[in-house]
Amino acid sequence: MNPPLPSFTSVWHNEPYKAISPSRPELSAAGKTVIITGAGSGIGRATAVAFASAGANKIVLIGRNEAPLVETQKTLNCSSSIYAADVTDETAITEIAAATGTWDVLVLAAGYVAGPASIRESSVDDWWKSFETNVKGTMIASNAFLPTANPTCAAVVALTAAVVFPAARLVNLSAYISSKLTLIKLMEFLAAENPTVFAAALHPGMVDTNILRSSGADPSKLPIDSVDLPAEFMVWLTSPEASFLNGRCAWANWDVEELKAKAEKIKSGLLLTSGVYGWPFPSD
Repeated sequence: MNPPLPSFTSVWHNEPYKAISPSRPELSAAGKTVIITGAGSGIGRATAVAFASAGANKIVLIGRNEAPLVETQKTLNCSSSIYAADVTDETAITEIAAATGTWDVLVLAAGYVAGPASIRESSVDDWWKSFETNVKGTMIASNAFLPTANPTCAAVVALTAAVVFPAARLVNLSAYISSKLTLIKLMEFLAAENPTVFAAALHPGMVDTNILRSSGADPSKLPIDSVDLPAEFMVWLTSPEASFLNGRCAWANWDVEELKAKAEKIKSGLLLTSGVYGWPFPSD
């Protein structure tokens, strides 16, 4: 379909398509260990299913509550393990990393959105919880798991949001959007600091999840994307085909064939990274 928003590609996807299909041999996850936080529902659960379909050897499911993780585990056709832990619990995440050992893909899908409110009217604790989960949780997971990453090649993908929109379009979501913008920069640092690790941020699209509804959005009034779109996009994103997106932020709606055609342009500059618009400033 035609992009409903300004888009990096002329083709815009709402549903999975052949180029990101987990059944493609080029996207095989055979022999890989995949770790997913926020795996109890929504995008995290769909991502587990997608990597299982791609032939992952083992999938490690992490979430706050055990029961939803068990439900996710039932949908998988590969070896899996579940750990009920909050991503902000450094001790628990470190213990999970030690128990997991060497891994290949780390998907950071856990997230939190503070109740919609202006900064003046927000509860400080609730506002800050967005940073605790979305930023500190990402840092804790990265810090705990990086030492056991596949030494040859590993991939980390963290879910972000529509941070490119002006604040006036996202009033009352300052905590969520600010934390997700910070997360993008964190992924840029992971990529720069770890030569054998691919790290990228992914805007999953507009998916009907608990976070979307908690943000105050009404899914019945929005062009909702399939939950399988970001899930399968992440299978592609962590494959060699997407290596040019290292340290970048992509949208699951973008067409991967068009992205690949722009690979050299993306790698040669600051495209798809976070910064201040207009810098460097042109000389007069």
